[in-house]
Amino acid sequence: MMAAFAYNRVPQAAGEVPERTSMPSGTYILVFATALLMGLRYEVGGDWFPYLQNYNMVQLLNYGQALDTFDSGYVTLVFVAGRLNAGIWLVNLVCGLIMTFGIVRFCSRQPNPALSFLVAIPYLIIVVGMGYTRQGVAIGLILAGLVHADGRSTRKLIFYVLAAALFHRASLLVLPIVLAPLFRRNLLYAIGAALAFVILFALLLARSADTYITNYVDAEYESGGAVVRVAMNLLPALFALIWRKRLGFGSYQSEVWTVFALIALATFPLVLAASFTTAIDRFALFLIPLQIAVLPRIPYIFGKQKALNAQLVLAVCAYSAAVQLVWLVFATHAKYWVPYKSIIFGAQ
Repeated sequence: MMAAFAYNRVPQAAGEVPERTSMPSGTYILVFATALLMGLRYEVGGDWFPYLQNYNMVQLLNYGQALDTFDSGYVTLVFVAGRLNAGIWLVNLVCGLIMTFGIVRFCSRQPNPALSFLVAIPYLIIVVGMGYTRQGVAIGLILAGLVHADGRSTRKLIFYVLAAALFHRASLLVLPIVLAPLFRRNLLYAIGAALAFVILFALLLARSADTYITNYVDAEYESGGAVVRVAMNLLPALFALIWRKRLGFGSYQSEVWTVFALIALATFPLVLAASFTTAIDRFALFLIPLQIAVLPRIPYIFGKQKALNAQLVLAVCAYSAAVQLVWLVFATHAKYWVPYKSIIFGAQ
């Protein structure tokens, strides 16, 4: 929190929000420490036992058979860990490293990296990172890719989204969002991207599409707390739309976050009306980057020029603390995260 105050001085020129271009060396320590907490957890998180069961099952299969169980990136990691007799620990540790690297890489390019990372902790790191392992890795890679959402590094942006799809195929749904500004400006880009998306869907998603539909739509699964999780995207979405010009994003980034915001607003009535809330809930997780991009910039919307704006920083910190507290007290499945146990502290 103290680091958040150190970074938070609104520049004198209106709309001038400082952007950082590199990761300070100290951030690598943060990446490693966070990854250790995520990767070396023991019986922590809603996905612990299902993923452990999958890990044990994959060890009985050859690589070709294993690819039918989960997405290729995650399965390859599980397969290698099994051959090294490293256990689920290596899998979770590598996933934690990838996810945390993406988060820290994105945060380090924000005007207040410490505040951005703080916003990511309660839900993205703790809940998603230690409860939805594959999707957490995918979101981390998408965040790393969003660093290149400037209209000049499109190939890098696409690369990171495709890498995310190796861990969670639904990540491909983010591709049209991050490329939307290009589609609007160039019809040829839009047509080419549409064709590429169809091909990628056929290669990566089609095999599992029926499973997704059966599990999430036809079965009408309801996800506990889905309405609250989707609602968490509403506040940053409104800020992104109403105070778009004061957030300090570049032209391309501003358009990307506008699309994120519009989709976030659209998911809320859907999750209220639809019976298959799990499908909407899981997709809404891919909109979490909107929270990390927008909420830490609130001081740049309402803050006084060349001031520390401590009240606004405290407000963002308090909001993040409230998210953590409400989840711990009221979330149906919070019991799977509490108490935190790790092999670092002797749990096994």
